[in-house]
Amino acid sequence: MNKLELTLRIFHFGYPSTALIESNIDGSNYIHENSTFAYRFFPKRLAREFIPLRFEANKPDDVFRIFVLGGSAAQGTPDAAFSFARILDVMLQVRYPDSNFEVLSLAMPAINSHVVLEIAKDCINYNPDLFVVYMGNNEVIGPYGPGTVLTPIISNISLLRLEIKLKATKLYQLLALVLEKLNILNSQNNSWKGMEMFLENQVRLKDPRLEIVYNNFDDNLGELNKISQENDIKIIYSNVASNLKDSPPFNSVHRKDIKLSDQQRWDKIYSSGIAYEKAGDYRKAIEKYLSATSIDSEYANLQFRLGQCYSRIGNFTEASKSYIYAREYDANRFRADKRINEIIQTRATAIKGTTFFANALARFKEKSPNGIAGNEHFLEHVHLNFEGNYLIAETIFEQIEPILSRIFKDKKINEFIQISDSFCADYLAYNTYEQHRILNMVLNGFIKQPPFTNQLFHMETIRYLEDELDSLQQIIQALDSNSTIHTYEYALRKRPSDWMLHYKYAGYLSDDDVHKYRKAVDQYQFVINAVPHDPNTFVMRGAVLAKLGQLGESLNDNRKALKMNPTIAEAYFNSGLIYQKLKKEKLAIENYEKTIYYDPAHSKAYNNLAYIFSHRGNSQKVDTSSI
Repeated sequence: MNKLELTLRIFHFGYPSTALIESNIDGSNYIHENSTFAYRFFPKRLAREFIPLRFEANKPDDVFRIFVLGGSAAQGTPDAAFSFARILDVMLQVRYPDSNFEVLSLAMPAINSHVVLEIAKDCINYNPDLFVVYMGNNEVIGPYGPGTVLTPIISNISLLRLEIKLKATKLYQLLALVLEKLNILNSQNNSWKGMEMFLENQVRLKDPRLEIVYNNFDDNLGELNKISQENDIKIIYSNVASNLKDSPPFNSVHRKDIKLSDQQRWDKIYSSGIAYEKAGDYRKAIEKYLSATSIDSEYANLQFRLGQCYSRIGNFTEASKSYIYAREYDANRFRADKRINEIIQTRATAIKGTTFFANALARFKEKSPNGIAGNEHFLEHVHLNFEGNYLIAETIFEQIEPILSRIFKDKKINEFIQISDSFCADYLAYNTYEQHRILNMVLNGFIKQPPFTNQLFHMETIRYLEDELDSLQQIIQALDSNSTIHTYEYALRKRPSDWMLHYKYAGYLSDDDVHKYRKAVDQYQFVINAVPHDPNTFVMRGAVLAKLGQLGESLNDNRKALKMNPTIAEAYFNSGLIYQKLKKEKLAIENYEKTIYYDPAHSKAYNNLAYIFSHRGNSQKVDTSSI
């Protein structure tokens, strides 16, 4: 077996399985993220990715290197450019102007502590000074959790880790390839559908499988503490906040042992409470809802309605309790629960001088109206808006400063600058255009899709977001494009080497309402120079080159992107568009079909195929059932 593994490695079979890989650029060794790392935990077409990063393999002596670990909330979904890691980077840059920091995010959507532990092990090879860990939302629905569709749950942590280790081998990759060719290993999930994929996997608060989750989570954090202590790495854990008052439960279920007669009685009382609530008689509604809890208190929507009614009468202490119960009883466990946060706090205070605790929950309670977290800091259930990300960064920053005060005692410190959220927004070009774009992504990419469609008051949420979008659009229309351009250029003067700022600026310049395409190409070129391994930048620049009529150059960029990652649906779609313009319909059809293969919900690809076939007089039908 070992000989076969060695042979496969010698002949460079398969793909790298570590989170970080090395490349040589102009004679220097650099480290960047590995786009195939997630294949160990996800079916290939469902695999999530890191955001691009690049740093020197040999850390310079004057650099303080920080790795940020966690899931989508840590990555900054829906836009990593405004994550708490980026805001933390600004805070460090401004407070310690003569010091060099690398804040490197290796967070990834849909992963949990099983995956984060493996990432941390890979990071150790590159001399980190600090880990910042923000995770807990995905322990149930992430790999090896009872609510996932990605992997089976494994109760024995030693067997689980053995499987993870085996999946890193070339032998496993060879076996997986054989099984794929025999059509044995193909997943029934052929494309990523976000949270909708986990809807059927209900996990109640009293489900015995949750004990496995808690034990595994605790064990993984213990391992993370151990490797941090052994390698003299500080580690800051933050507990995990969620939207309590403005994000209703996703899935409410009655207690398992409820009798039919009791449920019928419960339904009648609950309906009566809803009627009183709609009429504005909140005290009477509370009376009915409390009566319903005496029969079955585990129905999450009942607890959420109680929370709303308590809020209406100004009893925020009871409102907070009810909102927390609503989260705890939610059978689709997309939010870190109370036990998860208790484990985080315990492990964060376990090793004096090595582990540190950032109490984000306390900060959100302090900064939220009436002490209950809601839309003031969240985009939906767990993903943070800029103000929320700022609060996380600020809470972590307070834990970093005592560490740095000992290391940088001879360095200049700007103690009197107020690093507010608006200050950080200016440094990261978080402007009205970006706010509108993010909110539009949230509305159409999240809120209008399952499981959000299952939530109470769903239409009210849509109307609220649509009103917010309209207000932002009016502001944008009243602004001259030059004033928005100024926000990007101001940020770039403050952070000229920040490739993500150049990427954001290019995105604005290439907007069809701004149409400064040539300038956008120049900005994308800066990004390509900074992170030449990132295929998405080539896709974006290719789209702009097509707008300039440079179709050959555009095709070349899309080919480069697909060589790096042959699963990018948009690169195939953009190529299809070009071939269609060039009247090369066969090639256009091939690329549109590949677009649909990798993104079955790509409506524009279906439309363009239908157009080609109809103008050919071809009776072939295009299957749109996946849209």
